[in-house]
Parts: sequence; structure tokens; C-alpha cells
Amino acid sequence: MNKSNLLTFVTTKKYWLWLLLILFLTFLVYLPILQNGFLKTWDDNRYVLENPYIQKINPEAIGKMFTVFYDGHYHPLTLFSLALDHHFGGLTPEIYHVHSLILHLVNTLLVFVFLQLLFRKKSRFIPLVTAFLFGISTTHIETVAWVSERKNLLFALFFFASLISYIRFIETEKKWLYLTSLLLFLLSILSKSSAISLAVTIVLIDLFFRREVFSRRVILEKIPFFLLAIIFGVVAVMAQKTTWGEDFSQVQYSFAGRILFSGYAYIVYIVKLIFPYRMSGFYPYPTESTSVMTAVYILFTLLSIINVVAAIYFFRQSRISTFGVLFFSINIFLLLKMFEVPAGDYIMADRYAYVPSVGILLILARGFDALTRRKLLIKYMGRAILIIYSLFIMLQTFNRVPVWEDDISFFSDIILKYPDTEMAYTNRGAVRKENHELKGALSDFNKALETGDKDYKAWSNRGAVYIDLGDYSNALADYQQAIRLKPGHPQILADYGFAQMQTGDLQGAFESFNKALELKSFNPDVYVNRGTLRYKAGDYAGAIEDYSTASKQDPENVNACFNRGLARLMSKDLQGAIDDFLSAIKLDPSHEQAWSNMGVAWSRLNDLSKAMECYDKAISLQPDYFEAWLNRGIDKYYAGDFSGSLTDLNRTIELNNGMAPAYYFRAMANLKSGNQQVCDDLEKALSLGFQAASEAIQTYCK
Repeated sequence: MNKSNLLTFVTTKKYWLWLLLILFLTFLVYLPILQNGFLKTWDDNRYVLENPYIQKINPEAIGKMFTVFYDGHYHPLTLFSLALDHHFGGLTPEIYHVHSLILHLVNTLLVFVFLQLLFRKKSRFIPLVTAFLFGISTTHIETVAWVSERKNLLFALFFFASLISYIRFIETEKKWLYLTSLLLFLLSILSKSSAISLAVTIVLIDLFFRREVFSRRVILEKIPFFLLAIIFGVVAVMAQKTTWGEDFSQVQYSFAGRILFSGYAYIVYIVKLIFPYRMSGFYPYPTESTSVMTAVYILFTLLSIINVVAAIYFFRQSRISTFGVLFFSINIFLLLKMFEVPAGDYIMADRYAYVPSVGILLILARGFDALTRRKLLIKYMGRAILIIYSLFIMLQTFNRVPVWEDDISFFSDIILKYPDTEMAYTNRGAVRKENHELKGALSDFNKALETGDKDYKAWSNRGAVYIDLGDYSNALADYQQAIRLKPGHPQILADYGFAQMQTGDLQGAFESFNKALELKSFNPDVYVNRGTLRYKAGDYAGAIEDYSTASKQDPENVNACFNRGLARLMSKDLQGAIDDFLSAIKLDPSHEQAWSNMGVAWSRLNDLSKAMECYDKAISLQPDYFEAWLNRGIDKYYAGDFSGSLTDLNRTIELNNGMAPAYYFRAMANLKSGNQQVCDDLEKALSLGFQAASEAIQTYCK
């Protein structure tokens, strides 16, 4: 090996060691991600926890992934990627986060390779620094730490790989590299439709390499890329219509207003990429307009236009910096909400800057490179600034990753930055309710409704909290407001019906349940509740029918089996009741009520031995379950075990002194045992509504 080759080998090896260090540091700053869970109220429920398309991997399931619009997107490869995680890790969040972190590390490596090829390996410092800043960027936390943004990581991987193949095609003119680039572009689009900007990005690369972009050959090369971009652009619009309807926007603004917001977002993206401040998982549109803010929007819009125009004008004089500006501009343009695609009630989102950020970080790296090429003092100052700046960004990223740990920390952070964000209070309240933190949930929903009273979710969720608190009148009022705002929502109607049922408005509840089922026939819980209404009305046949439908829709619905057992018990279908109680016990072996009521069924079949076994099991599962003590005490009375009966009935009254049958049968057991002091028990039973005690009082107390 001659001296020149040896020097090249050593230099190349040194830079690859630097790259390994970059990947290692990126891994370290994102290491807290492994402690994070899912965001249950922020898309992870739809993408993972409740996503039917990722639960299996087989030809049929994969076929469905490629033939559906899911959650307003067409991204079959994203669904497949999540399905792989589900296959190997179920709903263990660590699996998903590890996968996401690996994808980010690969993307960091691809950014380095892409820029290495772009500069024809003349500079390794700029690609290394750009890749490093890309890897540790605080702006990228949303993409890496949020499981639902797997689509962003995946599309970026194929996006950068496609650009790498395209540059290699330009260098070698090998057709297989061109086809590889085109295929990777397609894979990128199938991961996320934002990839369509690659068609324009490769034109920018042509200009960077001074190709004749208007030559017949170059134009023909671009046609397949632009055809794919147009086709899947239309598909993306169609997919979003499936979720958002004809009007994509959740916030109505004029086109001129959206241009100002886009100009503002364009500049803020750049600023946040360089200096991450007030980072948030949600950036709301302004709630009020002032002359100062309007001036800011106009100024930022003018700056963004000047920035792009200047980059085009000075492209030949400063190719690296202008390439960075144009790369960012091309890839952020469709995400600026100018056309309300993508939909949503936020002005910008950190995740949208993931791929475009390479352009801005490239300019930043170019600046550090310029400093390190100056005289000795400035050179070392430049290196010191780069180290300090990198440590600052790493610390910011490391400290912010835990914000995405769970819904509470996530929405609390948004509230800290934007305290008037109604959505954040509503979602945090929903999680607190799920965690049985009812006081905190109620506080959040109250705050959400103080901020704005147009969110039907806040009304319905607060109604649900009131139900848990037993405040049914306030629950009814909240559900009425929710129905006014969202009249055709089946779940709200169902919950409203449940509140009506608790207040004794059985007819109103029945009508609400019927409306809910008309809108959504697959709803086992509503069938259970309607069955309970019919049970209370004495319509046991109707109740059994509803419970059977619920059980058919959800074979693991314990309440459907148990309640149907009760209805069959009342219908004197004793064996059917026993079968249902056994089914409930199979689903929930600790279901003490099923054991106790199965004991009643066996008792009525005159099999006291089995009845006693059931009561014993119920009491062993729940020693304070007074109904099991009562049932066993009554059966012991009829079996002639008066001493045992008295023991069980005394225990029943200790646990619940409002059980009328316990007083009556205790009086009867005492009489059988020779104790005539029973009048107090009989009068207590009668006062509690046990009419059979009246005749006994006439006999034994007069």
C-alpha cells in the first residue's frame, strides 16, 4: 500500500469512527424513550392499541393493509411495520420504541451518506456535523418518541435511500440505480404521502450537479417520479376526506390568513431547529388577533418569501447554503397548512420538520465548517462553539424525551406552554378519569369548558365523571349539551341512556339505547344495558335476547353471560341459568355473584349439596359478600340447620342491616330453635318491605 492509499485508508477509517460516535451519542440522548409508554388519547390508541389491521401478519391481513385508508392516510407499509412490532411484542411499548429508535439511527446514517455523495466526498466535516445535528435534534423528539409517527421515520428512511440511489445513478448512469431510486420512492410514499416532495427534490439535486434539467433525457427521467407524486397526492386527499370529510379544516381561515400562518410557521420551524425553545406537542392557531401579531405574521411571511427568492437568485454563488434553503422549502411546503392538507387544528407540528430539517442543519454545519477553516484562534473558537452548542442540544433533547412518557406528562407540558388549549385539558381529563383520579379529571373538564364550550368530548367526558361520582342530574345535563353539539354520536347517546336509567327514566333510557343501536348496531355494552332495562321491566324474554346479542358480539363479555343467567333464573330456566353462570365463571373465576346465584339455581333444583358448594365458593372469594351469606342462611333454614342458618343470617345483618329477608328468616330460625323473642326481627323485616312478615306478626306477636 503506497503512502497516498494509506493516508486515504486512515482518513476514511477516522471519519467512520466519528460516525459511530455520532450514532452512539444519538442513542444516548434518546435512551429515556425506552421508559415511555403509549399516548392513549393521542393517536396511539388508533394506531396500536385499537388498530385491527396490525393484529395479524398473514397474506389476508397484508392485503387489507394495502386496500384501506386508515385514520385519514394511505400508508400500508406503516401498518405493516407496526404489525411486526405487534407480532413480536404484543402491546409492550418498549418493542415499538426500540424499533423507532433504530429507524432514527439508520436515518441519521443515511443523512450522512446522502450528503457525502452530494458533495462527491470532497468534505466529510459538513456531512458528519449535519448528521450529528440531525440525530440529536430536539425537534425530532416528536417523530422518534411518539409511536404513531412510525410513518415519519419509515418514509424518511426510504426517502433518503431513494436520494442516495438517485445520486449514484447520476454518477454512474446505471439504469438499475435509477429503478432502485424509483422503487424506494414508491416505498416512501407507501409509508407516508409527504414523500411526494421527493419528485421536486431530485430536480434540486440535478441543479446542484449542474445537469441540463430541461434536456429531453432529464425530463424523461422525471416523468415516472412526478406521475407517482400526482397519483399518490390525489390518493392522500381522498384518504383524508374519509376522516375529515369535504372540509379538511377544523379551524376556518381565509386563504390569505392561511398564507400568513404558513409564512409564520416557515420561519418558526427554522428558529426552533436552530434554537429549540417552547417546544410543544401541539401548536394551536392563535385564539385572538392583535395588530402586533398581525404585523409579526406579515413580517415572517415576507422573510420566508425573501429567503426562498434569495436562495434561487444566489444558487450559483453559494450552492451549499442555497441548496439547504431550497431543500427545506421544498419539503416543508406542502406541510405548511396553506391548503389545509394535512388537516388539523394546529398551526405547525415538529414532526413535519423531520426530513426538511436536513436543509437547515446543512447550513448550520456549513457555518461551523467556515469557522474551523479560519485562523488558529477562530478555528478553535469555532470548535468550542460547536461542542457547547451540541451539548446544549443534547441536554435539551435528553430532558424533553420524558415529556412523551405518557398522556399526563404530554398534555401537562402543552398546558404549561399554551394554557388556553381546550383539547389538552379534555384529553388529560379523560386519562385521569381512566386512572380513577376523578377530582383531577373533573377539574380538567371544568377548565376545558371554561376555555371553550364547543367541545362535545369535554361535555360527555365530564358527564361520565359525574356518573362515577353518582351525580346523575349533572351527568344528564352534560350529556344533553354533548348531544346538542354532536347529535349523532352513538356512544354519547348510550352513555346518556345509562344516566337516564340511573335516575329512573327507564323509557327515556330505552329510547336513547335504541337510537344508539340504530347508529351503531355493533355495541355489546349497549345491548347489555338495554337488556337490564327489560329485566327491570319484567320482560325477561327481551332481556335474554339482548344479553344473547351482546354475548354473540363479544363472547368475552362477562356481564352479558351473568345477566342472562339472572334473567333465565327469573324465567325458571334453571339449567340455562346455571350454564350462563358457569360461562361467566369461566371468563372470570373470581365472579362471586355468579357463584352465589348459581347456588340459588341449584337450590331451586333441590340439589342443596351443590348449592352449598357454590355459596361457600362465593364467600371464600369475597368474605363480605352479604348476599351469599343470606342465600346460604336461607337454604340452611330450609334444610333444618337452624344453628347454621342463624350464624349466616347474623353475619348478613352485620354486613348489611338493610336486608329484610335476613330479619324474617332469623326470626323463623329462632322460632324453630325455641326462641320466642322474634317480634323485633319480624317488625324490622316488615318495615323494610318484606310483606310475608305481616302474617308472622299476626301469629307470633299478638
